[in-house]
Amino acid sequence: MSGSSDSNVTALPRGKRERTVPASRYFDPGYLQLERERIFQRAWVAAGPERWLKEKGDYYTVDDLGRPLIVLRDGAGAPRAYVNTCRHRGTRLLDGRGNVPAIRCPYHDWKYALDGRLRHVPGADGFEPLDKGQLGLEPVRTDSFAGFVWVCFDESAPPLRDTLGGLDRELEPYALHEMVPIQEATWTLNCNWKAVLDNATESYHLPFVHGGSVDKHVNERPEFRTYGDHYRLTLEIAGYQWRKWIDDATSRGGPYTRRQKSALHKYVVFPNFLMNVLPYHFTVFQLTPIDANTCRFFYGFYKRRGARGLERLRAHATWLASRYIWQEDLRILERFQSGVRAGGENKHRFHEQEVAIAHFHGALTRWMNR
Repeated sequence: MSGSSDSNVTALPRGKRERTVPASRYFDPGYLQLERERIFQRAWVAAGPERWLKEKGDYYTVDDLGRPLIVLRDGAGAPRAYVNTCRHRGTRLLDGRGNVPAIRCPYHDWKYALDGRLRHVPGADGFEPLDKGQLGLEPVRTDSFAGFVWVCFDESAPPLRDTLGGLDRELEPYALHEMVPIQEATWTLNCNWKAVLDNATESYHLPFVHGGSVDKHVNERPEFRTYGDHYRLTLEIAGYQWRKWIDDATSRGGPYTRRQKSALHKYVVFPNFLMNVLPYHFTVFQLTPIDANTCRFFYGFYKRRGARGLERLRAHATWLASRYIWQEDLRILERFQSGVRAGGENKHRFHEQEVAIAHFHGALTRWMNR
């Protein structure tokens, strides 16, 4: 089935939040190809943590965003991104993570400065005259937000901050760039990339998938807010005795509202970046497609730098709980993908507790129809 046959999100009459989308969005290779072209090649997407670039010449490579990238810290201390191919004959330049004084092509020894300029060509007189000024590494737009380096391949796209709808200002009290990892890991999941975001932003499944864990501690439906294509879910979890005292004792930074101290704020930056935010911890999910039925999942769980005592204990306890909850989610996601790719149901219907999914798919449709 071709992705071009996908229809728009269908809104039911006013007052009803249910939406429907074709099931083929989750398994059709043609639709995924259009997602790569119309979304991942146009939107701002996170490339990786900025903390991986501590020193001049620190770099890491990225291969899941449609074009191979080098992300590095240049000599002036700024994060930069380049396409990871030599301007001579396209050889891949760097792999993994590391530190380099300059970028060297392993094939014919062309060398590039950290600012991307071509600095050395062996036997240059054997070529027709070369204009080194026109043969630097191909730059990719970069910005920093929430402790991550973001990239955009579309030169005509607005600056990152202009696309966030004020979400970045709302997150300023948390100083997310100060967070340090308890765990960072990347896994391959046997499901479509969108399925993970869907699952993480709806409460309809909680009694059935998490009945013995998180559902016991949730007594309200999430508050839902949008920021253009992006959105936020806010949920009070575990209103136990002494909660206010513990929240105050583990909320360095700020200033925070009482709601920011006590409730989990889950932000999704379209298309593929999710953040769970509280003053004492920060969780990141980032999903990038491998093929229509598998995705790469970057998981980061962070605590505030210098956390000690109760704050440190709470962050690590929350990390352990999140790992347990994630295993419950992973089992159901694999069952979901197995069922949806079998093609037994051709339409997905969204419950009112899946309003965030309806919003996400509405944004997806707008990008796909541009």
